[in-house]
Amino acid sequence: MGCNRNFQNRCCDLYPPNLCLDQVQGVPSGSVGLIGPIGPTGATGATGPTGATGATGATGPAGTSGISATAFFTAPSVTNEEPTLVLENAFPTDQTDITSAGANGVTINPGTYLMRFGSTVTSTNGTPPTISLSVNNLVESGTIRTGVSFGSASLTGDALLTIPTRSILSFNVSMAPELTYDENFLIISKIG
Repeated sequence: MGCNRNFQNRCCDLYPPNLCLDQVQGVPSGSVGLIGPIGPTGATGATGPTGATGATGATGPAGTSGISATAFFTAPSVTNEEPTLVLENAFPTDQTDITSAGANGVTINPGTYLMRFGSTVTSTNGTPPTISLSVNNLVESGTIRTGVSFGSASLTGDALLTIPTRSILSFNVSMAPELTYDENFLIISKIG
């Protein structure tokens, strides 16, 4: 039975769709058309909130001090003689690695030591003054400092010495009647 459009174009409403002739059936679909270009990417959204901070890790072991003992010596002004060292201070106060040996000597135990020494020297007759350190009466050549032949000069030196056995360290000066050594000092620190 056919459906015509005499019923106010409502024929297909009266019959099931498969009987309605107004609907085209069995016609093959056409090919899919081209896809249009992709539109521009939108702006990046806002960064989300920062997450919670993780737990703090365990504390590492305590470090050890780089200096295990230190001592500070001074000596009064001298002319034509060796300075007499006086222990001014030591840390720790009960340390035994660096101790006074009397006169211009210091007893030091085996180890590695960083030393600083100096003097303000005046020469009145053209003799160049020198200061140095010696271990067991042998001058450490790298510690020799020489001043000016006339006038005053500040002489200072540094040394890093490894002492293999218990020894006597001395603060040496060249002696002459025209040489005066003031503000003498010696700082010794055990670092190993």
